[in-house]
Amino acid sequence: MNQLGLALFVVAVGLLWSRNMRYSVGFLTLEGVLLAFMVWAEVPWTAAVVLVGMATLAVKAVVIPGALLRLLRTWPADVRRDQPLPLWAYGAAVVVVLAVGHVIHLLASTGIVRNTILFFYALGAVHLGLVMIVARRHLLSQLAALVGIENGLVVLAVSVAGSLPTFVELGMLVDLGIAVALMVWASHRIHQVFQTTDVVALRRLRG
Repeated sequence: MNQLGLALFVVAVGLLWSRNMRYSVGFLTLEGVLLAFMVWAEVPWTAAVVLVGMATLAVKAVVIPGALLRLLRTWPADVRRDQPLPLWAYGAAVVVVLAVGHVIHLLASTGIVRNTILFFYALGAVHLGLVMIVARRHLLSQLAALVGIENGLVVLAVSVAGSLPTFVELGMLVDLGIAVALMVWASHRIHQVFQTTDVVALRRLRG
């Protein structure tokens, strides 16, 4: 489980670093596969474990990346890449990851965290997603960051609770699928109407 958590953290770093939207979609697909394997890592296998793992794989490694790729194909090649990551974002990423260690130290006496290593990787991935939201300017970068944060939060919950009830995991997948569908539609409409994918340019629309 800890190895899968490390892999998720490394993928979160790649997601923050990537400028190419196709690579970002690939990183999200890989996160979905890792999350499915985390579910299947639970022993003993039950029908609920198999069901949640298959649903996770379908939604996070097939449906969501597929929807993003389909949207990308409708856009010109010049809007399929994000702006370079600003230099301050690298420093911010290092600071927030190091801050996770301080959070673990504060929680150590409470006994809340069951798996400290997995907690570190999960909260680190969540923090990197937050940095990505602030630092990236592309619409799909923002969307990918939100999905990445949700993935990290799922692993964070597992590191604290040990496992989540089946209905909670399936409910989260349904909610995420609906939210991503709405955001993909909104991204398509924004580009269609304003001919831009730069969220900084969209801030000028505020009254």
